Amino acid sequence: MSTLSEHIHVRTADYAALPLFRAFAEDRVPLERFADFFREQYMTARLFQDLIWATTEIHDGPYAAFARSHRARDSGHHKWMKQDLAAFGLEMTADDFFRLEWLGTRTQMARILAHLSDATPERRMVVLAALESAGAVTLGTLFDYVARHGLTQRLHYLGSAHVDIERGQVDALAAVAKELFASDDAEHKATVDLVFHALGTMFGEGGERYYGDLVRRAS
Repeated sequence: MSTLSEHIHVRTADYAALPLFRAFAEDRVPLERFADFFREQYMTARLFQDLIWATTEIHDGPYAAFARSHRARDSGHHKWMKQDLAAFGLEMTADDFFRLEWLGTRTQMARILAHLSDATPERRMVVLAALESAGAVTLGTLFDYVARHGLTQRLHYLGSAHVDIERGQVDALAAVAKELFASDDAEHKATVDLVFHALGTMFGEGGERYYGDLVRRAS
């Protein structure tokens, strides 16, 4: 029987193998098409802020101090994505946040948020761990692309500023919740599966929407 930590590791590896991430890792996405997804990513970053609020809504017990620290450290990054939009001459309108073609993304984010309604501190930590592990793949893959193309000083959310903050987040979670992640609790593993299914669906559909030809070549 695998531990929760091992289960997260397996699901993270599967997530990293998504055709979209392989397309970026293999430089199949030309620089002139890189920012095609930025508006939707800004919407997603705004939605992700609610996930940070919800996963760190822990006020007492062994995880409370970590939750307070993580909330302070990992909040407000959607403002950096707004700067990334401006760096490419892009803007968001009020209607953009409710685009029909982005409904699937909002739905997947809502699935995760709904799972945190009245959640125990343990479930919040499990969701946070899955999000951070997946985020290390997402941000890491995109940052490597940014670095290869000389954009590290131009971007913030997808640049070095965000990567520096995210480094060590997964290890910090594992350290503060060592016993939790050493367990083989089936419900917690199901929670991990839900998070990765939601994110995998979101980035799978998004990759097809923006880079369908390139993604199919990477699959």
